[in-house]
Amino acid sequence: MNKLFKIFAILTALWAYFNQSAFAFSVSEDEVNAYLAKKTEISDQLGFPGLFSFDYKLQNLTTKIGENNSERVEISGVLDGILGIKKQEMAGKLNLTIDTVPYYDAEKGAVYLRDIRILKWSGEPQQYMEQLQAIMPFVSQGVAALMTAMPIYTLDESKPRDLLIKKFAKGIRVEPGRLSLDAGVL
Repeated sequence: MNKLFKIFAILTALWAYFNQSAFAFSVSEDEVNAYLAKKTEISDQLGFPGLFSFDYKLQNLTTKIGENNSERVEISGVLDGILGIKKQEMAGKLNLTIDTVPYYDAEKGAVYLRDIRILKWSGEPQQYMEQLQAIMPFVSQGVAALMTAMPIYTLDESKPRDLLIKKFAKGIRVEPGRLSLDAGVL
């Protein structure tokens, strides 16, 4: 009975600690941005034979979590690439802002994206933007496919906090400035 009481006391103390510390099972916007900054170059290519090709690198990704929509994450970044149309190659940059719904994969301990939409884009040099307008649906699909396959944050199991999150987190909730992971503990 004494052993059962000790276990109950420890579980109650842990529950109270995590209940009072709202950030214990969360990942901040700064942590996600730092993780994305450490990612090596993300590159891909897309095209339609005989019409166009686009080889690009996705870089300088930053997030705004829960600021404009309570259930979505806004991500900004730069596509730096070479667009080939009718045997003509054009170098350029696209500034993209997308929004997306994050989800937590408990098995992998990682946050992924789904339902990706391009909110706005602009590019340079300006003279190529008209040609680019025609292929933006393909670019949108390519970027969405690339970003749904890569995590925007992966828990580090060498850190005790991340190990606890991985062990207990079952879902995710978007809150201003952070992703809170819902635990199915108590």
